[in-house]
Amino acid sequence: MQVELPVTLLWSLANNLSFWVAALITHSTLKPRKGKSQTFLGWVLFAALHYAVCAISYSIDITDDNFNLLGLLVLTPIAALVLYADVREARIFTSVMGALIANVTTFLFCGTTLSFVDNTPNPYNMRTIGIFLCIKAFWFTVMILVYRRFISQTVRDVISVLGRQLKSYVPIPVYCFLAFAVVNRLTNTLGILPGLPDTRVYFIIFYLIICSVFVILYYEIFSTALWSSRALKTEAELNVASNIQRDMLPNIFPAFPDRSEFDIYATMDPAKEVGGDFYDFFMIDQTHLAVVIADVSGKGVPAALFMVIAKTIIRNQAQSSLSPAEIFTRANAQLCENNGEGLFVTAYMGILDLRTGVLTYANAGHNPPLIRQAGGRFDWLKLRPGFVLAGMESMRYKEFQVTLSPGDSLFMYTDGVTEATNAALELYGEKRLEDALNTSDAAGLAPDQLLPLVKADVSRFVAGAPQADDITMLCLQFRETMKDDAKEEPA
Repeated sequence: MQVELPVTLLWSLANNLSFWVAALITHSTLKPRKGKSQTFLGWVLFAALHYAVCAISYSIDITDDNFNLLGLLVLTPIAALVLYADVREARIFTSVMGALIANVTTFLFCGTTLSFVDNTPNPYNMRTIGIFLCIKAFWFTVMILVYRRFISQTVRDVISVLGRQLKSYVPIPVYCFLAFAVVNRLTNTLGILPGLPDTRVYFIIFYLIICSVFVILYYEIFSTALWSSRALKTEAELNVASNIQRDMLPNIFPAFPDRSEFDIYATMDPAKEVGGDFYDFFMIDQTHLAVVIADVSGKGVPAALFMVIAKTIIRNQAQSSLSPAEIFTRANAQLCENNGEGLFVTAYMGILDLRTGVLTYANAGHNPPLIRQAGGRFDWLKLRPGFVLAGMESMRYKEFQVTLSPGDSLFMYTDGVTEATNAALELYGEKRLEDALNTSDAAGLAPDQLLPLVKADVSRFVAGAPQADDITMLCLQFRETMKDDAKEEPA
């Protein structure tokens, strides 16, 4: 259908507004390469090109929207690629999404509004198109304000997390856009136009159904992209937290290369990105070595945060006392303060006097360690465990002593070892742990060789079943008593 030139130009202007909506949405989301004036000038040039395409196309057939829509689909991403600095996938995704939003707004709001306010039999006239132009300007303004207020930051968050992974989502708005073009062509071919009284009801029903389907579809797809981006962001944050937690534990071995009196080694394998288990070892002074292993109730981030608090408190208390019982008593009092989540810690702590080999230790509800005398077997260091830390105020703990001779070893662990389960839900158990430590392969091994051997035995038992709890082990081997000349060195 051909119409007068003024009608064609005004109709082209009405459709060119969609390009500007896509431009404003893109600009609200992406980072420009240049300044505001240069970016604006760039959009003006691309908008002029789109307007020229519309004017030429509509001068041939004003009912044919194909070139208008094709121009939007091609020119908008090209402009975004030229004018903005984000990753290519983000520029294409955002610009096509902006063009799609413009089309949804046109069909869902502008077209239906026109059908209520104008009854002209032929919609392609100056008056009707003028009304349509005003309607589009109003609804486009509303849509841009809504996008900037409620959507733009979310889209930026998705872009910042997904980055080049947006490549898999780019086809979605493109396919939706092409589907709209097909729907638009179909309605024009069937003669369903917003201004025709005989087809007004069909137009409203048809477009409301089609647009609603596409809006819901696109919302679901975008929600999936948003969920994926948040999941990736959370995973990245947990990886950082895992690195921080790992760095908080002594992880450089040999830990004390200048000390010949003992050898020590420890490992922790969290069940999740971060865990609640921890171990620690440090020199309290020149003649006393402290070793700690502990397990916070629960898993994941809450347990990891409480683990940091517990580890810090225990180490700080150890700087002012050589009594594990007193250290646990003070630590328990501090951990009970403001413990709204009701978390608690099982812990075992020993302080080794390097001059005599006497190990003074206390147990706050933790698994008993195993001790091996030189040339002998690993046997359970049985003791009556005290109450857990942070479980009850005013608790007092008892301590015990055992004398280590050169060559003796102490093996400590958390219940992630003995409670490891296989596919049949069988527990690894204390008996298997004892047997693994007393195999001929384990005889005489240094701590850094013994722990991997035990871990391998646990892995063979579980046979690939999911890890249910953190697995932490620590082994201390007493090699020799401290020499007299070393005792005189300052702390």
